[in-house]
Amino acid sequence: MDALVLDRSTARTLIAFGGETLELEGRDPTWCGRLRGLLAGRRPGLLAVGLGPGSFAGVRSSIACLQGMGLAWGMRPKGFPSAALCALASGLPEVTVVGDARRGTLWAVRFAVGPDAIVQRGGFRLLARGRFVPTGDMVSPDAARLAEFALRPVALAAALLPEAIRRLGGALTEDPAPYYLHPAVGAAPAE
Repeated sequence: MDALVLDRSTARTLIAFGGETLELEGRDPTWCGRLRGLLAGRRPGLLAVGLGPGSFAGVRSSIACLQGMGLAWGMRPKGFPSAALCALASGLPEVTVVGDARRGTLWAVRFAVGPDAIVQRGGFRLLARGRFVPTGDMVSPDAARLAEFALRPVALAAALLPEAIRRLGGALTEDPAPYYLHPAVGAAPAE
């Protein structure tokens, strides 16, 4: 079963299908067309989408895209934590992935990475940036933005998508929704 896997939680768009991968730098506006070209009329057996944390617009547009495709094909997309890709890329059997959650906070989530499974150990935690103490088994896709913590950098790569989906297996979520780490920001209505 060939899975179509899409992750846009970072500034890079990552797509994998049928043994092929695409990595688009920045917010390439042609990503939907490139995805369609990669499919070349073929129908995937599974739709999987990265849920972040990360770019709100990127995650939402990815979910919407695969939901639309799923409607046409009578399938429901499944979601996965984008941080699982970082855990896989780390090469460590136990790892905490840390990212910039903005607003003076960091997010962190722990994974166990085995040859047949990636298991998330607990939920995402928000940590105050000023009180964060890194350890040696932490990696970050945001290492450059979090330079003061000297976290080991790790990059998401499209080549990791099929293996991550295989190892996540039954841990894929049934109703994909972005990971919201902060409450919505808005002004109180005028009285």
